[in-house]
Amino acid sequence: MPVAVPIVAGTAIRGVAATLMMRRVLERHPNAFLITLANFGVTLPMHKSQEHLTRDIRSGLEKQGRDPDSPVVLVGHSQGAIASLRYAVDHPHQVLHVVSVGAPWLGSASARRVSRLFRWTPRDITPALSDMAEGSPFLEQLHDDLNVIGDRVTNIYSTHELFISPYTAAHIDVPGVSNYLIATEAEYKRHLVAYPELPLDGHIEGRITHIGEMSAPEVRAVIWAKVEEITDAVRRGDFDQGKPA
Repeated sequence: MPVAVPIVAGTAIRGVAATLMMRRVLERHPNAFLITLANFGVTLPMHKSQEHLTRDIRSGLEKQGRDPDSPVVLVGHSQGAIASLRYAVDHPHQVLHVVSVGAPWLGSASARRVSRLFRWTPRDITPALSDMAEGSPFLEQLHDDLNVIGDRVTNIYSTHELFISPYTAAHIDVPGVSNYLIATEAEYKRHLVAYPELPLDGHIEGRITHIGEMSAPEVRAVIWAKVEEITDAVRRGDFDQGKPA
């Protein structure tokens, strides 16, 4: 049986919006299933949201007739990418690989601005957004921990991230991580000159915004090529308890 592929949507993406945004990714693989963040990824702290994510992954696997601890390749977008990376760190024997798309690795200025709008309230009603802000304890801990699975992460980000500024804040500078940049040819060349300290493993040509990343055929092609690569490795027996043999 091919490896299961939970796809974790980002902030405020639920219901019809989630289905429409992720439809073209989901239809490519028979064992993909969609997960949306609890409480729209806003009103629960990320560590609490992770508990819901764990339950949803286990439930999705059981619906496919699998053991709830079966190996997976996680695909996450935006906040869903950060949640997927945290899940992989916490479940290294289950997660074979993570494809992270548009992850606010160094934090989201948009999340910080929105959370500040509610700072006058008696309690923090947007804790997940606070967790996504630059320098948050949640992100700092993830930065410290990701080395454990760095060689099992493919990270894709765009020069037109919109909600992540500068766009290089979506580059995961951790040993072993493969970084792919979505950019026009000119933008790609400028990146190589301007950011030699942020090397790239691949170039996805195009002008694609944060919102359009998961529906772009160029991005989907990279996602599914990685899924197929991992699936083939599993068939060959190259993985042992979630780790390359």
